[in-house]
Amino acid sequence: MLSIPRSRSRSNEMERFDLPHVAGVISDLDGVVYRGTQPIPSAVVRFRDWWEQGVPYCFVTNNSTRSPEEVAAKLTAMGVPTEADQVVTSAVMTAEAMARRWPEGGAAFVIGAPALAEAVADAGFSVATDRADAVVVGLDRDFTYAKLDRAMQLIRGGATLIATNSDRILPNGDRFEPGNGAIVAAIAAAGGTAPLVIGKPERHLVDEALARLAIPPERAILIGDQLATDIAAARAAGVYAILVETGVEQLEGAGPADLRIPDLSALPDFGPPDGA
Repeated sequence: MLSIPRSRSRSNEMERFDLPHVAGVISDLDGVVYRGTQPIPSAVVRFRDWWEQGVPYCFVTNNSTRSPEEVAAKLTAMGVPTEADQVVTSAVMTAEAMARRWPEGGAAFVIGAPALAEAVADAGFSVATDRADAVVVGLDRDFTYAKLDRAMQLIRGGATLIATNSDRILPNGDRFEPGNGAIVAAIAAAGGTAPLVIGKPERHLVDEALARLAIPPERAILIGDQLATDIAAARAAGVYAILVETGVEQLEGAGPADLRIPDLSALPDFGPPDGA
């Protein structure tokens, strides 16, 4: 894993981390809490501790393949007590963004998992292939040339390209897989357009998490494993950004996190928020 540029030592970073003022935790999932189906033990222990201490937390994930209920069930089975309203997914946020843009509904061609299609349908859109106001793209492990061609034709016919996220790769166990960003890049190139990206590095998911935690940005921390998505989203929302080294390798030029740690066991302990 490559080092990220930083201007001060890790000990100095720790000294500047104002732990007593943390009132809530926002965290990514893949590469932070688990890698694919494998939980990361240090993360499970830390979130379990926070749950027992009454520290509120909310998860923000670019993964559009599972509903909040499914994600919460997965986390709880791994030992991290979680309710569906503690999970903000790019699929749900994408559907909400579409509802704001087309308040009377419309048609959408969806490339992605059933959870994404269901979220789009729940927002008042018909899921179609013959016409579309929007081509909505989430991670699709069954992506084909035929889907690429259909998306291209619809975009060139006037449909808006909307991406749940732009992650280029995903951690899965001890390997990496192509992410949704790879699919979106192909569709954008064929369609001759730039996508509207809803998930991280945009701040939408983080803002929603802050609203659910009912805390201001300066009282939160965000934990992620990717500079270009998690840390960038934290910066955009004004939240203290912590990078863990348990996920995706880092690329130069994305900008440093406020704090970098090998895993969550290295994060200084803090108690429940004021008034808890």
